[in-house]
Amino acid sequence: VGMSPQRSLHKDFNYDNPRYHLSHMESSEGFRDFGAQTPYTVFESYGRFQKDAAAKPFLKYRHEALDNQKKTGSGNSNCIKLMPGKIFEIKSHPHAPLNARWQIVGISHHGRCPQALGHDGGDGTTLSNQFSFIDGLADWRPPFHYKPLADGDETAIVVGPEGEEIFVNKDGAIKVHFHWNRYDKADDGASCWVRVAQGWNGHGFGFMAIPRIGQEVIISYLNGDIDRPIVTGSVYNGLNRPPLDLPAQKTRTTFKTKTHKGKGFNELRFEDAKGSEEVYIHGQKDFTAHIENDAYWHIKHDQKSRIDNNRYHDIRADDHHQVAGSRKITTEGDVSHRIAGSQHIQTGDATVIDSGQEIHLKSGGKMVLEAASEITLKVGGSFLKVTPGGILSSPINVGQGSGGSGRGVNLQLPEGVEPLPEVEMVFPAHPYCPELAQQDVSPVIKPAKE
Repeated sequence: VGMSPQRSLHKDFNYDNPRYHLSHMESSEGFRDFGAQTPYTVFESYGRFQKDAAAKPFLKYRHEALDNQKKTGSGNSNCIKLMPGKIFEIKSHPHAPLNARWQIVGISHHGRCPQALGHDGGDGTTLSNQFSFIDGLADWRPPFHYKPLADGDETAIVVGPEGEEIFVNKDGAIKVHFHWNRYDKADDGASCWVRVAQGWNGHGFGFMAIPRIGQEVIISYLNGDIDRPIVTGSVYNGLNRPPLDLPAQKTRTTFKTKTHKGKGFNELRFEDAKGSEEVYIHGQKDFTAHIENDAYWHIKHDQKSRIDNNRYHDIRADDHHQVAGSRKITTEGDVSHRIAGSQHIQTGDATVIDSGQEIHLKSGGKMVLEAASEITLKVGGSFLKVTPGGILSSPINVGQGSGGSGRGVNLQLPEGVEPLPEVEMVFPAHPYCPELAQQDVSPVIKPAKE
């Protein structure tokens, strides 16, 4: 009588249904659970099944093979009729439990015939055998032999249909052609779908890079099972060369892609050479950044940008700019500002507007010009100056083609206010230019000649 498990529990994992508890249990016939007594259970965490339909009979046969070891025996005889599967019965044995039916599961026959060797021995032909047996009421199952394990990792070439560069299923698995495969073509029928290990994964997020057709990848095997390959990496070879000129560019780290069925690429590269550190980004077409909250850039030196086409800004709230030094803007074409509210410009010194042709100021309501000391209007040789002390002008000449011959208005000064003396304006010889703030270009006021 030997010890055998009362229960067998096998468990496995199906990546198509990862939340399903893929496990099954088989108990020996006649086993009763005594509650506090823990049954002797054989547990295998890697049951080598993916579906319930295959797991149940597989586990049943596995447990029956272990259950056969509960009652075993061996013996010797000279009965030639004994063979595996033969049932025999023991009777009148002093140990009563052995008086039962038994099934032979293994036997070895030995025969001896001295006459065949030409010897004149006195012994005749003899036969003997040694056999092993189990309970005659049990179904015999052969001992379980584990599947041979893979010797280790290997490499393979990514394959797919003709004309494709990327061939993948909904799980990101690919097809590969092994170097030892002498029978299958290097196409989408060369292997099963092989999952690809990624750097990080989650539900709808993580890292994803699909190996492309023609690349050499590293194949590992889960628990050494040759039927469960998985891609764990990729390697460069004599056909697929690295994206860097090595060893000259050994200080660079890069993530560079290739345009699908094209010649372009996208790249994110880091240069770590001392004094030449750089983060480089290349986009073959568009660049999109979506920030849910704030974005902050701190550039400790210069920033330069070049746009070969148009630039658009859509700011849904305020726009603030602060410049500690000067600001220069050169526009080759027109500038148009449309302000739905008010505009306020405040300068600490002078404000100069220089137009090559015309300046138009138009107000739908009022227009106010206010200066603390002086306002001067000048057209050619004529001028009008407004100061806190009064209004000065050049001699007025109204000729033909003037603003009409309507009747003039007789204006009267308020009582107690003396009329201004008639004056004439004398300007320096150099042209009047308000931009020359350092030069005195104010007109010289002299009394008019009598």
